Amino acid sequence: MQVTALRQRVGVDLDVVSRAIADAVSRELGEEPSGTWVTWHTLPPGAYREGVDDAPLDQPDATHPPIIRISAFEGRPPELVARVLSAVAGIVVRELGLQHGNAFVVWDELRAGQVHTGGGMPGT
Repeated sequence: MQVTALRQRVGVDLDVVSRAIADAVSRELGEEPSGTWVTWHTLPPGAYREGVDDAPLDQPDATHPPIIRISAFEGRPPELVARVLSAVAGIVVRELGLQHGNAFVVWDELRAGQVHTGGGMPGT
């Protein structure tokens, strides 16, 4: 997963948030946590804009949702994908102290033969 967000308020521990995300996703998928990777990219002040005039320095609680992209191998049932998306959104909102719904989570399905990891191309 790749999390892209503005600078968080004082007291938010990104390590704790990342661990909570990895733990929840691995549980939903029924996999070991070591197979769930989380990277966090903090945008510089003014680099995230909603509309023409609004580019805050720090993470607002009601706008500019963190953007989370989950890259996962194809073939997961839609119900499982929905549970993972909801779990990640809920954790991000709770841990960052955001208003309900202020997280944008995307599931990017990776097809066999289009990914190189672990020294090979899974599914080919």
